[in-house]
Amino acid sequence: MRFFLRCSLLAMTLTLLGCVWLRLLEVKNQLDDFDDHFKVVSTDHFLLEFLHPVLYADDFRELTRMEPTRIEALPKGSRWHVLFEKIDMSGKPDPGHQDLEFVLSFNSKSRLEVWDFPPPFLAAAPPQFLEASLKSLGKGEIFQDQRQLKVDPKDLPHIDAGFPNQARVKEGLGQPALELDHEDGRLWVYRYRLNTPHIEDDEGNRRIALVRFWFDPASKTLRKFSGKFIGLKLSIDYRNFLPAKQAARTDDN
Repeated sequence: MRFFLRCSLLAMTLTLLGCVWLRLLEVKNQLDDFDDHFKVVSTDHFLLEFLHPVLYADDFRELTRMEPTRIEALPKGSRWHVLFEKIDMSGKPDPGHQDLEFVLSFNSKSRLEVWDFPPPFLAAAPPQFLEASLKSLGKGEIFQDQRQLKVDPKDLPHIDAGFPNQARVKEGLGQPALELDHEDGRLWVYRYRLNTPHIEDDEGNRRIALVRFWFDPASKTLRKFSGKFIGLKLSIDYRNFLPAKQAARTDDN
């Protein structure tokens, strides 16, 4: 009987995980037909509206293994606030309080309708680049065992827009926790701590989020950006959005 219960629980767990991955796959397919399933509203914030919502609030709990900072009740649904508080290398709070707060709005069926990216985040990922990156995810390849989705650079669109530079990033995110020279350019590191009432954190490091920027030493423009938030890894190489000839000139510089 005990063996039967264990098998039943395992089967149930696999079924639940399978449902989440099927919904994520559906979102990926929607991203491949971006304009039919999403709407972008870009002001000082970047709002990604899901026209045909798929993901549930509990999917985020299962995938991130955490609770949001706070939940705001709405007449028809709820709104999650997920706050990443900026800290220095020793873990002390940033005196400027230049934190990152992402807001997710769910409808009456607990399905995700709007994802709000805060203004400081857009200092690193301007709207044109963020929208293009999201669209490209629909063409990416899923590696379920590694929980990764990778996009071939050839599937990225070419964008005629100025890259973020050090001044813009510092204006949005403040002083980095660490600056140093790196083989890929001048490296800035920002550290954040997730403010949450609960997180499954056996190793004690899932609360910490790291964001790294690599700048061209000469032009001080952003080459690459990578971030790790509660197990979710994001990476954008801005040079992949340039036409080939222009990208070659940038590398030569």
